[in-house]
Amino acid sequence: MAARKPPESWFWSHDIQTNHVDDVVLPGMHLMRLSIYGAGKMRRFAAISFREAGAESVYLVDVPAAEVTAKVSAAAAHPVSITADVEGDAVRFSLVLHKGPSSLSSLHLDLDEAAFSKLADEQHCIADFTTYVVGGARKYAAIVEERTGPSWVLANVTAQELDAKLLELGATLVRLRGFPGADGVGRFTAVAERLNVGRWAWYSDIDGDTVARHLNTNDSYPFDLEAHRDERGVRYNVVMYRDRPS
Repeated sequence: MAARKPPESWFWSHDIQTNHVDDVVLPGMHLMRLSIYGAGKMRRFAAISFREAGAESVYLVDVPAAEVTAKVSAAAAHPVSITADVEGDAVRFSLVLHKGPSSLSSLHLDLDEAAFSKLADEQHCIADFTTYVVGGARKYAAIVEERTGPSWVLANVTAQELDAKLLELGATLVRLRGFPGADGVGRFTAVAERLNVGRWAWYSDIDGDTVARHLNTNDSYPFDLEAHRDERGVRYNVVMYRDRPS
């Protein structure tokens, strides 16, 4: 069973312009997650950063799919976060990478749901993933780590189905991505593991003030964050943990 302990300190942020990602990479802080949202002049990032022991974090922004492998290799770092932006049929990826030792990891791009769902098993866990639509077809890109322990992909489920499956598995939500279903009902694809994180919670389609309120009420830190923009403004899906050592 993996253990996830809270960082020494953390912050989450949003409304980050592409040329201002450096502003959230502060001394002693490690960028953990980027999520892109909006389009055109309204393209922005949301981010999570932790203060904790570890190697330097670096990032790549708007990398064409054909260049991702080479860019990651040139950075001499391993990927920990991936997010995608689609313009027409062109997909660009933005990634967070960490330098230093790590579990072996690999990148998988342009997968359909069936191929994506096969990435997790007893020897491999999905560290992060993103989902996007190209040519009317839903696609996935993922970062896979070699490490033992049960891991599950719960694909294209409603909120009620997700909660029921997590309860059945005795699992903790790790990553959560939302999208509209064909019937107009919101759907999610998620990754779950059995983790020692104490109490945890997840929320979907909430605004920034509500994210902050839930973090405070739950005395938690954000482990996963996804942002999107619609007619109501910026909305978030968030997974938060509160580790209480026994």
